[in-house]
Amino acid sequence: MSSITPAIRAKGPLVLFKRTFAISQRYGLALSKMGCALAQFMSVLRQFDCGATFPITAIILARNSAIIRNIQAQGIEFAVHGYRHIDYTQLSRAEQLIHLSLAKQIFARAGFQPAGFRSPYLRWNTDTLVALRQQGFTYDSSQGLAWDVLDGHETPTYRRALSFYGARSASDYPSLPSLEDSLVRIPYSLPDDEALVERLALETTEQMAASWLDILRRTHELGELFTLGLHPERFAVCREPLIAVLAQARSLTPTVWIARLDEIATWWWARAGASVEITEVGDGRLHLSVAGPSGITVLARAVEIDAPTEPWTDSYRQVKTTAFSFYAPLRPFIGLSPASSPELADFLHQQGYIVEVSEERHRYSYYFDQAEFTAGQERPLLAQIEEADRPLVRLGRWPSGARSAMAITGDIDALTLWDYGLRYLGY
Repeated sequence: MSSITPAIRAKGPLVLFKRTFAISQRYGLALSKMGCALAQFMSVLRQFDCGATFPITAIILARNSAIIRNIQAQGIEFAVHGYRHIDYTQLSRAEQLIHLSLAKQIFARAGFQPAGFRSPYLRWNTDTLVALRQQGFTYDSSQGLAWDVLDGHETPTYRRALSFYGARSASDYPSLPSLEDSLVRIPYSLPDDEALVERLALETTEQMAASWLDILRRTHELGELFTLGLHPERFAVCREPLIAVLAQARSLTPTVWIARLDEIATWWWARAGASVEITEVGDGRLHLSVAGPSGITVLARAVEIDAPTEPWTDSYRQVKTTAFSFYAPLRPFIGLSPASSPELADFLHQQGYIVEVSEERHRYSYYFDQAEFTAGQERPLLAQIEEADRPLVRLGRWPSGARSAMAITGDIDALTLWDYGLRYLGY
């Protein structure tokens, strides 16, 4: 694409116009009606009282800043979707730093202070993460996570796309944020709208809705996060599936926390910083006190609690206070041997488990002696803990007793046909 750009530029505006017109014929009326699509998108979000995150390419923001400021005023977060819509893995670390710096300058001039980033094409590398940290970003949402929800509709085109994205399988990795140094990594759920409409060629909106509803069901059962991706130019095709998912999410109990990506990153940071104090009060009883962000909750199972509780799910009860006494035959926390991996302790802590390092295995409901721990072991470990149904007191993963979370996101890499033509030509 970049190799033809200089020649086209040299031939002037007429050639650029012809190229843009050809693109408009290929992609139909969706882009020419982007403003209408965004208005309809916002209407559905208001209907369900939820915000959304729209990662936007910086040069598109520069051309359309007044429109974007109007949308932001309606409760929408705008994240950085690159300076230009290119494959960032093809850039050096220094070049990525320059791109991110230029993007932040454009956002600042338009009155925005972006917290997060999603790479174009979901393509990133370790240099991207280093550059994001150096540029002061709070979160990244570029890691694709593919759910097995297609019921036989998977195609070779979709499999190639997953490989290109570097997507992981949700069967192997939990769909959860991860605090890595100073950056919260937030996974992006697949299939998204592009996969449903173009790569899988599903014929009905019911088929599309079924895939997203299945992801919602699974993330709710697992207490995880559904980051739904819907580019505004496909809103008309995916409107009914989006409404179906939001309606179902609002009906579930315990609740689904629907939040923007910046809110999710802020929560994950704050809850990971919560402090838990445990003291012995005699007769085998313990007193627990939690200091953390507003909305932090305590969940307990198979313990006698001296405080009001209410049923939650999976044999847990939600404690209605953050300071209380309780009795359990074993310490209802996660015991780790002194030789256990620091990565294991950090992962458990981020999930809300109360972790104690001890050599007294016999005192704990759960005890692990594990010198090595990798990301591929996270999902089996969570299943081992949650399916054992032993006495356990832990912090809730999401605020205010929510069982799972969902974020509505939609990348914006063009607002007009002219934007799209310039993007195609490398601008």
